[in-house]
Amino acid sequence: MDDYVVCVDSIWIRNAEIFDTEGLPDGALTDTSLLYDEYDMDDDSKWHTMEPTPFVAAVKAGSEEDACEMAASQNGYDPRCLFARKIPG
Repeated sequence: MDDYVVCVDSIWIRNAEIFDTEGLPDGALTDTSLLYDEYDMDDDSKWHTMEPTPFVAAVKAGSEEDACEMAASQNGYDPRCLFARKIPG
């Protein structure tokens, strides 16, 4: 049995955006109230489309397919929307 990381394939994700944090001080990232008090979170120019790869699970399995099946079963996903990568080591 090997260790696998299982994630959702980004082709099954729609309309994800990330806020551009470049230039923000570390305090704004650790104290999110600063984002609303000092920075305009509604500034559409700071939001950028992204293709996330959501983590689902880390599992021990005999193959990538088995890892996807296990993670899907544990988390309520369709295994056809997942992929697995063996953790080296």
